[in-house]
Amino acid sequence: MISITELELVLFIGFVVMTGMYFKLRAELHIHRRVTAEIFMRIAKGNLKVTETEDGFELEVTPK
Repeated sequence: MISITELELVLFIGFVVMTGMYFKLRAELHIHRRVTAEIFMRIAKGNLKVTETEDGFELEVTPK
């Protein structure tokens, strides 16, 4: 009969959690890459104007 020790159980749970976190982070980075690309494309096409202010940046959308 196979028995699972507490250490094996903790290691397995840790592996599952770390694997889940890896894929979640990977998905978030993919979304960030797509959003950044979309912003740069809108700036390049002239649909989005960016001006720097004291507090950060101000975005102005110019629909075409």
